[in-house]
Amino acid sequence: MIKLKLFQRRAVNRLQQKQKGLIVAETEAMAQQQLLSCGLQNIKLQQNWQFSHKPKNADICTLLSQLATLLQAAVPLKNSLQILLQNCTNIALNRWLRCLLQEIESGLAFSQALEQQGLYLTYQERQLIQVGEMTGKLAAVCHEIAQHKQQALALQRKIQKILLYPLLVLGISLILTALLLLFIVPQFAAMYDNSNAQLPVFTQVLLALSQGLQGYWFALLMFIALTVALIRFRLKHSPWLNRQKNRLINSIPLLNRIVQLSRLVGFSHSLFLMLQAGIPLNQALQSFLPKQQSWQTKPQQQGDWLLIAGVQSALHWIQQGYPFSASVSGQIFQPAAQQMLQVGEQSGQLPKMLQFIANDHQQQLDHQIDLLSQMLEPLLMVIIGGLIGLIMLGMYLPIFNMGSLVQ
Repeated sequence: MIKLKLFQRRAVNRLQQKQKGLIVAETEAMAQQQLLSCGLQNIKLQQNWQFSHKPKNADICTLLSQLATLLQAAVPLKNSLQILLQNCTNIALNRWLRCLLQEIESGLAFSQALEQQGLYLTYQERQLIQVGEMTGKLAAVCHEIAQHKQQALALQRKIQKILLYPLLVLGISLILTALLLLFIVPQFAAMYDNSNAQLPVFTQVLLALSQGLQGYWFALLMFIALTVALIRFRLKHSPWLNRQKNRLINSIPLLNRIVQLSRLVGFSHSLFLMLQAGIPLNQALQSFLPKQQSWQTKPQQQGDWLLIAGVQSALHWIQQGYPFSASVSGQIFQPAAQQMLQVGEQSGQLPKMLQFIANDHQQQLDHQIDLLSQMLEPLLMVIIGGLIGLIMLGMYLPIFNMGSLVQ
């Protein structure tokens, strides 16, 4: 594996204009040589530590969009990759581009090089690129893939934006609750200890929670952090835990609807791109199933298991002679969408019908996400008010019961 470093550069060009930015190279000397070849002078380099080398979805999407733009401008593939390499400041993506260029220079086709590396592009996208190479439409295929990724990224960002505010408010409410238990409740506890009165059960529970939190707050914090880290780790490696997570999401009506629409939109759009590129239906459906790639020691097990089960069922019934519209399960397509597929099959316009289904349900998905954002805010206000209200009620219950205090 190529060891790369990220450097922060400062230099001046031939016009004595100051320039600064980032550059990725194996060593500082190689970075300086690369900048000198670009006509820069008075070069100053300082290593810039990049703690997370893993590229974000936005980085991959931007890279594909730039590649599609260069190819559409009739820039040769090798030159396009070299241009992207010069401007790529993510170490992992930079290494990936270098490996792709090495594979292409050794005589492999672009799709074969992608298959050798395997990272960052799905199996469907690599198949599309292979078809694009064979048909001479690589630029158009890369543009379609980039557009599809941009739509998926926009949806992801929209959901993240909606969830960020509720999570922030929920976090603040938990901090306020902890502060009440740590600093306010103990003052009430001291007052009630002097009264020697019989306290309500709810008040006793709150006082016990406060006392426990004061004595073990650090251990509790570490336990929560370790539990969250363990769950995140297991979600990446445990199909069973992923299924339980999906079942939990499916048990919440609004979230279940959003997941179903997202599954339908993504599947329909991906299948449309593959059929439009000329990939046979069976081969296109097979691409949604987990496979063991050359860089993996075992088949990839993660993913949407409901989608995988639906595709496996569809392939089974297609092999039995049933049409695609009758083979897909209700986990992927609702009855109305299945009728549209049937019309598309009968008219020979299945790809266009899949595109229509994806676009139509994308609008429904946007509406459901907006509805979720409108529901979350009042729900969180109720949760926050309920938490603080319960604590204050528990503390003032003995005061309300003045008879017990007098005794």
